[in-house]
Amino acid sequence: MNDFVQFDRDNLTITVQLPEGKLRIKKDDVEISFFSGGPGGQNVNKNQNGVRLIYRIPDVHRRYSQKTRELVTRSIGQRKRDQNITQAFSQLTDKLRRYFYVQPERKKSKISRKSKEKRLQNKKIQSQKKQSRQKVTGDL
Repeated sequence: MNDFVQFDRDNLTITVQLPEGKLRIKKDDVEISFFSGGPGGQNVNKNQNGVRLIYRIPDVHRRYSQKTRELVTRSIGQRKRDQNITQAFSQLTDKLRRYFYVQPERKKSKISRKSKEKRLQNKKIQSQKKQSRQKVTGDL
């Protein structure tokens, strides 16, 4: 499958290929906030290493079939702030992939003549089996 969302880990940019053009999301386009807390003891409670990203989808690119106006990700799994930022951007990439994915239209297919004949042949065989299991009537 051709991936239409790319994440540049070095520059923290996400590029989404859309039918109407490219959507490039930079670090500056995302609201980044930091928080502390979570599992891990005193160090986690003392330092604000947790990251919350909020990306507000522009009206031009918003899918009106979905009510979502913004995508929010959180990351507190890593010890360092930079690692949490990278992980949060990776999560945002996955959310963008799910948000902008359009399921391809199904092509109608026709049952082939060969498969129809095969199915009818199997039915005939099954019918003959059932016929042979019936009670025998008549003179012996």
